[in-house]
Amino acid sequence: MSERGAVTAADRFTGKAEAYRASRPGYPDALARWLEQRGVRGVQVADIGAGTGIFSRFLLALACTVYAVEPNAGMRAVAARELGGEPRFSLINGAAEETGLPDACVSLVAAAQAFHWFSPEGFRRECRRILRPGGAVLLVWNSRVAEDPAVRENAAVCRRFCPGFTGFSGGGPEGLAERIRSFFGGEPERLQIPYDLFYTKEKFLARNCSASYSLREEHPQFREYLAALEALFDAHAENGLLRVPNVTAAYWGRLKEDS
Repeated sequence: MSERGAVTAADRFTGKAEAYRASRPGYPDALARWLEQRGVRGVQVADIGAGTGIFSRFLLALACTVYAVEPNAGMRAVAARELGGEPRFSLINGAAEETGLPDACVSLVAAAQAFHWFSPEGFRRECRRILRPGGAVLLVWNSRVAEDPAVRENAAVCRRFCPGFTGFSGGGPEGLAERIRSFFGGEPERLQIPYDLFYTKEKFLARNCSASYSLREEHPQFREYLAALEALFDAHAENGLLRVPNVTAAYWGRLKEDS
């Protein structure tokens, strides 16, 4: 992605930071254990596309020193408010392809819910520059189970109202499989963890509104869009909660040398 493209991607989340913070899920304890087995405790990490700091917080719990790189000013402001008091947390205005970090400064580069926004080639070059020798890259997604009836209906609502909708999380890790393999230069280690999500109606609506493709309040069809999401929730929720089947997928590896 060019610098211009990176700005365009970042701008899609302008005005969505508070909804993002309030509704986006965290990550399971099993992922933390898997990362600890790979030496991710107390290391220096670049969290690329850090957003409001959800994965940064996860890394801080592993005693990591985190350099959170985020191009969107609103997202950075929320991350600063949420985590600015953490001594092992630094916030950088930068992009995946141009982080602003020094050469060979981290042992791990992580991107949670973000790789689908990056230029794989530009991000790969930047990873090589900022990683220390032997350093690794981690890609993570929370991915809805597409076959679930509520998830299918949610996608149908998004297709109906949101012209920019092409699938949840850029098609999810399965849809990005070849791009991921090409980025690593081979098959990375992979972990998949069932991690179902539970939403109140307020949180479910905020989760949808936090998406890059979501209609904004000023759009003439916004109220109709919201009503369709509310009807979906009412049809599938039990005792005021909607269960959304989800899988946390993680990809770990060292970048192979270019052939």
